[in-house]
Amino acid sequence: MQVLSAAAVALFALAAAGDIARRRIPNPLVLALAFAGLARLGLAASGGASPVALGIDIAAALAIFAAGAGLFAAGLLGGGDAKLLGAGSLWLGAEGTGAFLMVTVLAGGLLALVFLALRLIRRGGPETALPYGVAIAAGGILTTLGFA
Repeated sequence: MQVLSAAAVALFALAAAGDIARRRIPNPLVLALAFAGLARLGLAASGGASPVALGIDIAAALAIFAAGAGLFAAGLLGGGDAKLLGAGSLWLGAEGTGAFLMVTVLAGGLLALVFLALRLIRRGGPETALPYGVAIAAGGILTTLGFA
């Protein structure tokens, strides 16, 4: 499980870096994180986790992805962000999703304040989209490491 956790942390960090550099979260990174989530589910099943618990984890991830897709359709969230939220929820399971979302929202607020301060300092500099993948990655990393 430690190897999977290390991989998930690295994937979250790479997603954040891609969002900062190109305002894109590469699909292969999101897919790899989703596969880490499926591997976690496989390990849980082999360890005796109930099918109901596994189903709840999958349902939570699908619900988070659906909510993200709705926000994307409304123009409030990027497509990569929606996919990263769903994959992150699959990785962390239903039990960790609440903390993941809470830390993501708090990190997003901090990120927005930093962007606002930079715009004020630049006095009307070019407006760029907020790389919300950074906040999602912070939520995923901190939750994976047990800080949330």
